[in-house]
Amino acid sequence: MDLDLTIGEASEQEPRDVYRLKTSCWHDGRSLHVKRSLTRLKRLSFGADFLNEEVLQVGAEELVSMICNLSECEDGVYVVVFVEGYRDYETGHLEGWEYKLVPYIPDQPSN
Repeated sequence: MDLDLTIGEASEQEPRDVYRLKTSCWHDGRSLHVKRSLTRLKRLSFGADFLNEEVLQVGAEELVSMICNLSECEDGVYVVVFVEGYRDYETGHLEGWEYKLVPYIPDQPSN
């Protein structure tokens, strides 16, 4: 008995987290405010929500410091990728990592 447990094409693709980076500025009479927002784009993303899982473990401030190129990125759409950090030299276990924002390039339709 041969069981095919695949679910469409999504099971063949690697997970992908796509986010929109947006900078907002405003003045409220007393202060000038600047805010950077990373919003997950559900229709372009599939698989696990890695940043949400990470923020539940380490908190928002720590997670922001783990995105190595956040300050360099302009507003736009990005894929969040995992960047291996460092391993313990005795055990070889991964002990630290970072994330990087890579510009999103839409999939080209096949003709």
